[in-house]
Amino acid sequence: MKCFQCGTELAESTRFCGYCGLKVIDPNADTVVVEVEEAEALLARTRRVFDGEYRVEGELARGGMAIVYRATEIALQRPIALKILRPDIGLSGAAAERFKREAQTVASLEHPNIIPVYRVGQLGGLFYIAMKFIEGRSLDVILEAQGAVPVSVTLAVLREAARGLAFANERGIVHRDVKGANILIDGEGRVMMSDFGVALRASDVTLTAAGTLIGTPAYMSPEQCSGLRAGEQSDQYSLAVVAFQLLAGTTPFQSETLAGIIQHHFFTPPPDLRIARQDIPPRLLDVITRALSKNAADRFGSTSEMLNALEAIPFSDADRAESQRLLRDLARGEAGPRVPTGAFPALPDMPTLAVPPARKRTQRRLRSLGYAAALAILAGAGWFVTRTTGAPLPRSSAAIPAETLVTSTAVRPPAEPPVPTGKLRILTTPPSAEILVDGRRVGIGSAVDLRLGVGSRRLRVQAAGYQAWDTTIVVQAGVTLSLGRVTLRAPTE
Repeated sequence: MKCFQCGTELAESTRFCGYCGLKVIDPNADTVVVEVEEAEALLARTRRVFDGEYRVEGELARGGMAIVYRATEIALQRPIALKILRPDIGLSGAAAERFKREAQTVASLEHPNIIPVYRVGQLGGLFYIAMKFIEGRSLDVILEAQGAVPVSVTLAVLREAARGLAFANERGIVHRDVKGANILIDGEGRVMMSDFGVALRASDVTLTAAGTLIGTPAYMSPEQCSGLRAGEQSDQYSLAVVAFQLLAGTTPFQSETLAGIIQHHFFTPPPDLRIARQDIPPRLLDVITRALSKNAADRFGSTSEMLNALEAIPFSDADRAESQRLLRDLARGEAGPRVPTGAFPALPDMPTLAVPPARKRTQRRLRSLGYAAALAILAGAGWFVTRTTGAPLPRSSAAIPAETLVTSTAVRPPAEPPVPTGKLRILTTPPSAEILVDGRRVGIGSAVDLRLGVGSRRLRVQAAGYQAWDTTIVVQAGVTLSLGRVTLRAPTE
């Protein structure tokens, strides 16, 4: 299999290209396209296995580990969601253990804002969880159709979701995949947390290898991005991303590649929500800002503390009733009032910076110390001159202009005016392509905000095995010329 962006040869099971970072296939996505025959065959098998106990009606969702069916428990005649471990990933010890752990984890959490589990078991070679069926919609479906929502709705969702997370966190369980798709709104406007498929007890370290990324990239905390063990502060960060999305209609960080998103989580400050809208209460903005801190230690000490901060924000009975009414309508598929939002400026580019060798850093430090010593000597000389000539000494030597510290009869040449420049921004496919300006190589794969003198310049992009691309660009002073992505063609194309 080849990456369709850069053409790198990849293994069949690869999720992200190791060269350019583009998502190739995501087996943990909420929906996976499968052959109709396979889905029908599995549905028929599930019906046979559970015949007499559950009446399986149809498939609701398909994820990386499990398939969820809508069914009816025959004995009690109540609707349920029947979650089945996918047979194609096999009954391997690791998969079965993780699935059973999820069931045990969720079954131990009895809370109004967490979907309850009715039964866990194995039947006919299938591991399954029978849980309450929620008649409603997931938050990501609502936001995709609705966009940003009123502040009252945001507060209602955050409070109820934080109650469920705080309850789990207090019992040593970290969700690790908080996102809109795992927050369900039922037909009465209640908010419920779902899919503890990657939830982890604080004492459970047997199923997650060190350095493994677990979660959904757009919502992952910086420590999850680095493969470190997630704590309840990770759930706080992800919930803050959901809050940002509720208010702005979009997540704070977006990129075409996994590497780009992770880099933003590490280094890019979240956009100012006040650019999107002006009606956000300052205290709510403070909660979101704190929970989005890059350093986990700068977030809330516990999710319960974050919940207390959310509940301290004024929320009248009228706001509560209105938010529940709107959530009920949205969960039933009805449209709510549109909330206008402003557009955020483009995120800053994050070019890769070369790290100088330690020897050069040492030389630079020594050079800086030499400069400091020279300035100290000059300042001492100036002090000596003023003392011997009787001139008054200023209170601070920093106020002495540098040119007065040394007596010189030399005339300084006039400063040359700065040369006007513009910027060039370009990406290439394949990412190994060379970028040349006027015959000088200026980058490989990309040139981000490269400063060039104004005027006409010859631009060439070339790579072995591809047709070269030549053009002439005109650089204007103070203007960034963005050429987007230049894709080279193979000789046969």
